[in-house]
Order: sequence, then C-alpha cells, then structure tokens
Amino acid sequence: MNKGWLLVSFLMIWPYFIKSQTFWDQHGAIIQSDTSLPNIYLCFTGHDYADGFELVLSVLDSFAIKASFFLTGDFIRNQPKLTQSIIDQKHYLGIHSDQHLLYNDWEDRNILLIAPELIKEDIENNLAELAEFGVFHAPIWMPPYEWYNKQVTEIALELGLTAVNFSPGTRSNADYTTPKMKNYLSSEDIYQSIISFEEKEGMNGFHLLIHPGVSPDRVDKFYYRLSELIEYLKSKGYRFQSFRDYLIPKND
Repeated sequence: MNKGWLLVSFLMIWPYFIKSQTFWDQHGAIIQSDTSLPNIYLCFTGHDYADGFELVLSVLDSFAIKASFFLTGDFIRNQPKLTQSIIDQKHYLGIHSDQHLLYNDWEDRNILLIAPELIKEDIENNLAELAEFGVFHAPIWMPPYEWYNKQVTEIALELGLTAVNFSPGTRSNADYTTPKMKNYLSSEDIYQSIISFEEKEGMNGFHLLIHPGVSPDRVDKFYYRLSELIEYLKSKGYRFQSFRDYLIPKND
C-alpha cells in the first residue's frame, strides 16, 4: 500500500476545496463541489448487487461522461471484471469500506458501533483491494451507508482520505428501497424529485448518488432512467465531471 501517494494526492486537492465554493457537512464530508460551475458529479456505489453496472457503464460511455464509483472490498473481490471495466473507462474509482460495515448508530450517529482501530483496518483493507488493480491514487472516498461522524472522517483523513457524500435535496439515494420498506419511493417519484429540485435550487456542483445494484425485490430500477436524466440535465446546461478530474491532468 503506497500511503505516500494518498497523502500527496490529498495535499494536491486541498487548495481546490479551500478556494472554491465547496460545501462540507458538520461531520467532515464534502457534500457539494464548486457551486460556481455548472458541473454535476454522478456518483455510484457498489456492494451486494451488480445488476445495473453494465448498463450504467454503457450509458456513460454513450454520452462520453466520466463518473465516480465507490466500491467495497467485497464488491471488488466478487466483481473483478466490472472493477476493471470502470478502470479501463477512466472513471474515478474510490473506496466505500471493505465490508460495508455500519460504523455509526442509526439513532445517534455520535455512537460508534465499530472500534476506531477496526474502522481503520476496514478502510485499509478496501484500499488494498484497489491496489491489487494498480489503483493507488484514490484519496476521495464515500463512507458505507453514507452514514458517518467526524471521528470516522478523521480516521480516514489520517490515511490521506477525504470523505464525500451525496448532496442533500433530491431523493436519488432512495433508489435502493423496495416496496416492503416504509421509505419506498418509485423511480418516477425519485426522478421528479430531481427535476423539482433543479428547477427551484439549481444543481451546480451537485453530487448525485445512484445505486447501480439493488435488491431483486425492487423491479422498478432507477438506473434504467439514467439516460433520460442525463439528457434532461444536459438540456439545462450542466456538464458532468468525476472526482478524477481533481486529481489527473486534463491532457491525461
């Protein structure tokens, strides 16, 4: 594991976050990037399921869009071909914890459910899986369940990792829900939440999270509407960037 590369990467991107109109939450994660520019950051996470990844990659390729993927160690071990495809298509590839452990209590996120040293080990194991694919330059990560506190982000920061999370305001992150869940949302409801938010607030610098793999109990897969969503957002003048654009020179 080349931790030196991670620290160098963090030092390279830190001035960008300080100077730009970038928003952090109270727990130490970036929740919206430079709002002075009409860029949207499509974010995809992967752990248990992989049903929609090939479709998502195909759609992104058809639009020549680069996105950001955050994968657990379990996903990488179980889906090496998909992992390699993400790398080959030059999307940003970061970590999402090794085993998708719930670090914090749902009711009181200040309570850690995992000892700090085990959280660090879980993160390091995920980084080691990326290293097996030659990826050492991945200083931006998304915590498991998108649920964390400042202690978790500081543990990762010691490893040279800056946390990001989805931007609040839309319901795109509810696309994992199934009809049996109380918080279930249909794909149409999710789509309309994005349209409504964009019309009222705008989405400059927005981190839009979509799950390409969801339970088979949900047959209404939101990722089927990715192409439609991209078309709409492009018509509103947005560009699409990945977190890789912070790290790699433009002529790469």
